[in-house]
Amino acid sequence: MAYKQSTENELLEARLADAIEKSRKGHIAHLPFLTPGEHRRAERFLKSAGAYGQAWFWGGYPDAERVCLFLLPEYLSDMLSAAPADCPLEELAAFLEESLRECVCAVRIKGSGFRTLSHRDFLGAVLGLGISRDAVGDLAVQDSFTAVLFCSRTLADFFVTDLVKVGADTVKCTLYVPDEHFTDGRRYAPISDTVASARLDCAVAALCNLSRDAAQGLIRTGMVEVEYETAERTDLVLFPPVTITVRGHGKFILRSFDGETHKGRLRLRADKLI
Repeated sequence: MAYKQSTENELLEARLADAIEKSRKGHIAHLPFLTPGEHRRAERFLKSAGAYGQAWFWGGYPDAERVCLFLLPEYLSDMLSAAPADCPLEELAAFLEESLRECVCAVRIKGSGFRTLSHRDFLGAVLGLGISRDAVGDLAVQDSFTAVLFCSRTLADFFVTDLVKVGADTVKCTLYVPDEHFTDGRRYAPISDTVASARLDCAVAALCNLSRDAAQGLIRTGMVEVEYETAERTDLVLFPPVTITVRGHGKFILRSFDGETHKGRLRLRADKLI
């Protein structure tokens, strides 16, 4: 597990180094959709390389989890910096070359309405066409028969013509432009509990309804991520809000530790993605 993650980090850093070199030659460098963990690692690498001010992350809507990286040459990043603070994203994008806007667009996948479709159904149909997961961005389920998929314009055209089945249902794909009311469609279930401390093992035990020993076992075997990076310490102190992912148990947002009980335990408040 550690070796695989190290190799993936090295590959990402190599891609980022190539992108920096390209931008320094006056070209726009583009990395396709990054996972939230890759996004965070990319930010750290670009800051250490002095290139973070030239980075533009975009996944098709403001709260996207999976985003593309555009690394701009200095003349374009200077233009963006000079834009008014309240300038809409659409106007900011107008400062960039047309090719950037072609890298992230959306497809609306709509079923017949007679069959209930899940995130797994939609994603399975996309991957079943031979598309790798890292080639597309967020898949935002809007209701039981509609989803919006973010991808490049080339893939969008492909989905419009070739994605006709999701599960056992017939679907229709159309190009889609999210407006200011667009949401990712995620739903959460609230969790309330008390914990002995703000340590990671205590939080994982409460979130997953496990013993503390079992929670420590998950952390030690690399099954727990904090802010999309593998946690290495059971005694890591958490400072909400923070995202915790536990393989086999789900994704959680730890919202707060709301004071102490009369027995000195912390009140934990969180949400689980459902």
